[in-house]
Amino acid sequence: MAHTIQVTKMAQALSQKLDNFELVTGGDILSTLKGMDSEFKNWYGLHSNFRVVRLPVHIRAKYPFPQNYQRRRYYKLAVLYACLKSPSLVYTRAGSIVNLLLKIGIPVLWEQHEPINDLLNEKSLYRNLFTNKNLIGVVTISPQLAENYIKYDLSPEKILVAHSAVDPISFLPYQAKDSARQKVSLPQDAKIVLYSGHLYEYKGIPTILETASLMPEYKFVLVGGWAEDINKVKETCKNANLDNVHIVGHVPQSDLATYLYAADVLLLPTSKHWKLGETTSPLKLFEYMFVKRPIVASALQTIITVLRDRENALLAEPDEPLSFKKAITELFENPLLANAIAERAFQEVQSFTWDSRAERVLQFAEQRLQEVDNSANGYLKNLSRFINQKRI
Repeated sequence: MAHTIQVTKMAQALSQKLDNFELVTGGDILSTLKGMDSEFKNWYGLHSNFRVVRLPVHIRAKYPFPQNYQRRRYYKLAVLYACLKSPSLVYTRAGSIVNLLLKIGIPVLWEQHEPINDLLNEKSLYRNLFTNKNLIGVVTISPQLAENYIKYDLSPEKILVAHSAVDPISFLPYQAKDSARQKVSLPQDAKIVLYSGHLYEYKGIPTILETASLMPEYKFVLVGGWAEDINKVKETCKNANLDNVHIVGHVPQSDLATYLYAADVLLLPTSKHWKLGETTSPLKLFEYMFVKRPIVASALQTIITVLRDRENALLAEPDEPLSFKKAITELFENPLLANAIAERAFQEVQSFTWDSRAERVLQFAEQRLQEVDNSANGYLKNLSRFINQKRI
């Protein structure tokens, strides 16, 4: 799941800036004893060691984790562990944990990527969380989400908008197209259009398949997907006689770069019908930008805050295969344009790294903690320790 990659990449970046940092997550009995191990590092494409506390919520689990890997008992164990550690700050993406921690009185920084639905009980819950004095702030990925939270009584001073990012080290050294194709057994002479990520319909997979049917001389490569989604896409291809679609399936983050470098064109065809389509900040976008391959993306609201048509990408009408076909064709027919937008994207993504994002989050957290009334919360008496030693 993309959010687990985002969490581990942010954890890696934060661990390089904090003297006393821990990533608390779930695991099985054996992994509880291991903490950070080579399997964990390889799956998430990590290159630095940091303390990982893996609470035993499973008897045994394998990568990739099942979709239901999160268990309710994990939330309770994680909160109990936090109470025992008495941290200066807990930074989490789990709403259930936020609610429990705030009730106890532990200061929380909440990363939240979804809008609030207009339901009475949900509005009431969020208002209670947003106005809690121990919620020092909310980190989100788009201005649209920030506006949504302000609507439900979150103070603008409590919001930090920070796009997703890329880990440059995971994509270095640069790989030439021919050598990358050799490594992953893709044909040297093919015109390869590649997509990485889950194979959900709202990610634009129907658009890719319809575009592939219009461009039989091109090879469309899909990297990612749960087994059930892979089987569904394969069945669709079989019924439509699509023999130019190649499905790779899940790969470890450490192997993803090679597939991206093997492509001629990278696709980001997010559907406009997805409920998060106008607020998403896809990880793949910034990874695409870093590998210097031209991008064709859906012209959605948040995507166009990063990508600009004919400057650092080509934008297509969401859910319109003919629009994607036109853009892809132009990139193959105009290599000067393809190289120019790919180079521009690479230059601009240098400011979208996990390291720079983590620095912004820490500066925001320190500022917010300074504005909290120390006398109102026992845990905040160690504010100076957070600022000087930075324990999280």
